[in-house]
Amino acid sequence: MEEIKRQTSLIRPTTQTPFHIDFDWWQDTDANWRIFLFDFLCEKHRDDFGGMKNSFKIDAVNPETAEVETVDGLLYTLIHHCAKQPDFIIDSMPLVAKIFRIFLSNGNKPLSADELSVLTNRPARTILATLTGPQVYKGIRQVQK
Repeated sequence: MEEIKRQTSLIRPTTQTPFHIDFDWWQDTDANWRIFLFDFLCEKHRDDFGGMKNSFKIDAVNPETAEVETVDGLLYTLIHHCAKQPDFIIDSMPLVAKIFRIFLSNGNKPLSADELSVLTNRPARTILATLTGPQVYKGIRQVQK
């Protein structure tokens, strides 16, 4: 198994450091990322997507800039519909699973360990230690400036 290496930074992350799902990293590292995301679709969209595991693009309007962007259809549907369902995030989920779903439900907007602590009801230091450890979980990484 290939060892996963983190990009090193000269600045030590703190509980204020922003994190997000780095989809570029994930796509480069895990060929099965789309299959993994397919399992997060709600029942309606699982049926709509059928057995489509391959990438397909759709045009979407950016709500902030009104620009039309070409985006991944599965990821767009997941973030803009399925992740908004009331049962998408459950209190009893493991920490990393919950954080991953929080990022999906908020449109992958960066959040710090302090902010994630409030949303997960877990200590910020535990979140920081988990997200900055030697393993990258589900593509959740520090935002690179």
